[in-house]
Amino acid sequence: MPEESPDRSRAEHKEAGRLSWKSRHIPFGTILLVSLVLAAVLSAIFMVIAQGPSNPIP
Repeated sequence: MPEESPDRSRAEHKEAGRLSWKSRHIPFGTILLVSLVLAAVLSAIFMVIAQGPSNPIP
C-alpha cells in the first residue's frame, strides 16, 4: 500500500481542522437572536412579578 504524500496528508489535516472548528462555531446572528429572546422572556417575567397580585384580599 503506497503512503500518501506529505502535502496531501497536510492538506487533509488542515481541512479536518477547519471543519472541526466550523462544527463548534456558533454564528453571531444566532447568539444575538437567542440573547434577544432571553431578554424578552426575562423582562416579561419581571414585569409580572413587579405587578404583584391582581386581586389582593382586602
